[in-house]
Amino acid sequence: MRHKLSCLGLLLLAACSNGSKDVIDAWKKAGHTPGEFKDVGEKLPGGKCVAGKVAGLDATVCDFEGAEQARKAEDAGWELVGSAVGSSVVSGKVLLVVADPRKEDPSGRRINDVIQTFKQTTR
Repeated sequence: MRHKLSCLGLLLLAACSNGSKDVIDAWKKAGHTPGEFKDVGEKLPGGKCVAGKVAGLDATVCDFEGAEQARKAEDAGWELVGSAVGSSVVSGKVLLVVADPRKEDPSGRRINDVIQTFKQTTR
């Protein structure tokens, strides 16, 4: 019985894990001041996505069922970046699209910091 309860606890923990929420929380802890992120549905094929601003940049974070699905959506992420400076980055089952359409980060330092925090959170 104890084994069954342990397994149930692990299943509940896994079900409660939310990649995008963890990323946004990590940005807050790192001082990147994310704004409100709103559900944008399947903005990238197969993903459950939220979008908002972090460190003055546009960001979309999508959770996928598997790492392979996330990798397949990476090219579509570049379409969201468009002609702005930005990136589409996959880490595990989570994809981040970050863009600077208003050219607020000319050195790219904030974009890099946001991406590094994302990667550390989703390992």
